[in-house]
Amino acid sequence: MGITSEAENIENTANCIMDAFNEMSVEAGGVLAYPDLYPFLQERYPKYKDVQKEAEQHLAKAGFVNPAPEGLMLTQVGYKAIQSKKAE
Repeated sequence: MGITSEAENIENTANCIMDAFNEMSVEAGGVLAYPDLYPFLQERYPKYKDVQKEAEQHLAKAGFVNPAPEGLMLTQVGYKAIQSKKAE
């Protein structure tokens, strides 16, 4: 496994996290709890466990999410990114 595959895993996990926000209709400022997120990731992208923290950091640096005690909070920037992706 090279660096590229780990970067791809991080990107794929980050995309799955954003898909979870979308499919669970989380609005800006809403929190996606880990007990709801984990089954979604397990079903969509089982490799997420290796890179989940890195994917969360990637999304936080992009301004899409903020960590919350019980999960991840969707920011206004993240919500707009989801809405613009829906419009495509």
